[in-house]
Amino acid sequence: MNIVDLLLRQKPAIKILALVLILGAILGVYWQFFYRPVVAEIRVIEPELNKLKAELSAKRDIVKEKPRYEAELEETRAKLHLALKQLPNKSEIPTLLENISALGNASGLQFKLFKPRGEVPKNFYAEIPVDIQIEGRYRDIITFFESVSKMPRIVNITNINMQNKQQKDTVQPALLATSCNAVTYKFLENAESTKADNTKAKGK
Repeated sequence: MNIVDLLLRQKPAIKILALVLILGAILGVYWQFFYRPVVAEIRVIEPELNKLKAELSAKRDIVKEKPRYEAELEETRAKLHLALKQLPNKSEIPTLLENISALGNASGLQFKLFKPRGEVPKNFYAEIPVDIQIEGRYRDIITFFESVSKMPRIVNITNINMQNKQQKDTVQPALLATSCNAVTYKFLENAESTKADNTKAKGK
């Protein structure tokens, strides 16, 4: 007689109890060997899955914002191009210095000193300071400074010092002896920029 026949001969209460025990055993085996390992694996994988979801969401946002980023990049390039146009290259520096001197002469000033100093390398450009000493009327000096500020290339006038010049002829308008620095800027070519970076690195 097998177990099934034996159970069929039992009272209903015993049959129900046996059925409950069999189902419990099946559920226990399922929990132990199937459900619990899967749950444990899910708990391990879930943080990584959430991380991947977050990365995917971020990349989707980047893709959606790509046109805006490209527009901003193009605008930045245009601004950089415009800024670089205001920085003369090496071959344009002599002409630029001649133009500054010509503006002073056109303003009625007398140059006592016009002396370019050594370049001061920065990142992609170099400063070119020029020591200037001029004599002339106040309004002519101001006209000269304004003319320099309106040049297409960037030229800054700094360290201005004005003093009255003693004159024998008091009928003539008062003249001022003025010293200042005119600082212009030169765009460094790739080789020059690399050399400047190496020089700065050695100085550290």
